[in-house]
Amino acid sequence: MPRRPTEADVLHLWEGGLDSTPAARALLIASTAAASRGGQDIADLPWSAVNSTLLELRCEVFGDALPCTTDCPACGDSLDVTVAAEELRPAATRARAGEEAGAVPATDTWTTGGFTITYQALTGRDVRAVDPTAPGARRALLRRCLLSVSPPVDDLPDDVLDALAPRLAELDPGADTVLTLDCPQCAHRWEAALDIADHVWTDVSGYARGILHDVHALARAYGWSEAEVLAVSPARRRFYLEMSAG
Repeated sequence: MPRRPTEADVLHLWEGGLDSTPAARALLIASTAAASRGGQDIADLPWSAVNSTLLELRCEVFGDALPCTTDCPACGDSLDVTVAAEELRPAATRARAGEEAGAVPATDTWTTGGFTITYQALTGRDVRAVDPTAPGARRALLRRCLLSVSPPVDDLPDDVLDALAPRLAELDPGADTVLTLDCPQCAHRWEAALDIADHVWTDVSGYARGILHDVHALARAYGWSEAEVLAVSPARRRFYLEMSAG
């Protein structure tokens, strides 16, 4: 079970993640949550293990229901969808079992297009190393999963790399979370990706801003420092906020 972050942890995570890439934010939060367990650096574990840690943390701090908003690709209608964490847990549970055993990323060997390729699941370190907005980011990620290619080549053909992508998803269930949705307006059915890391960052950011609002209000009212405000329990803090507002 990830360690529940303190309010000071939340502020540290928020500040550290402000100018970071999405992958770096995810690893920062997951590393903080997993710090009490020791063992492997979470960046060296498969991306599914990062998602698993983030999901456990999200449930522990913010609850099991993940509210999401998306647009139907057929009619454009906006949908508000609440996803239960239980729907995301089967693959995440397998990832957690591997993580607790100290497992290295899964590997496999595949022959296609005249090449024998040995590859492994993408780790947190791999995902963090590639800028998702850069040209060729997808292929850069695929190249990072390669352990060996026979016969050796400087670069695999694009069609071989493209064919490798779905095999990575099979190798590491839980690295990508996809939901099947139905539009109540036009009955269109489609698959939509749910980015657990992005969801958790939104929650952390909102929580941090709420804490900072309390610090600001109580500092103005009583002259307390940030540390003094954080030393007061949330319940007592609400009382002081109500008294200062009245």
